[in-house]
Amino acid sequence: MSGTLLLWTTLALLLFWGVGLYNRLMRMRARGLSAFGSVEKHLHEYADLTREQTQSFQGGLENGALAHAGESAHGWALLTGALQSVDQALKNARAAPLDTEPLGELALAMATLQQVWDRLRDVPEDLAGPPMPNEMRMQWDVVTHRVETSRSGFNQILLKYNEALSQVPARLVVGLMGFKRGGTL
Repeated sequence: MSGTLLLWTTLALLLFWGVGLYNRLMRMRARGLSAFGSVEKHLHEYADLTREQTQSFQGGLENGALAHAGESAHGWALLTGALQSVDQALKNARAAPLDTEPLGELALAMATLQQVWDRLRDVPEDLAGPPMPNEMRMQWDVVTHRVETSRSGFNQILLKYNEALSQVPARLVVGLMGFKRGGTL
């Protein structure tokens, strides 16, 4: 009789432990997805900001107001292309949430965007003025701070999630529950 009671008690404890583990990992995963949504929202701010400035830049070209239009137009085209790459990487990452490969592609696209921005921002000023409006520089820096803050939060959440997946005894059953390691940005 005591052997049966011990067996049922052990099975009940394992069941409750498994349900608790599953719920904990699902909450952590949901936090990661929410944090990714924050990163995505802030990355879209880059596109909005650039779209506004591109329209005013093209207006300046039509009025002949920009002396170094060729260099600036090329820089703006590169920036627009980098933003399109970020947008495509975001779509891929959204289709496969928390997967390592799409998040790696997004991180690379974000780094490329920052490099293109830095090059465009650092074009020297001439008689027509700066090729990059000072207001846009300030707004871009604010958005960059938001993106980096949300990116850091996302990475911290995913590191904790991955750590929870690798803890013993959870690591023995997480594969059966359908969980896998998440990537970081």
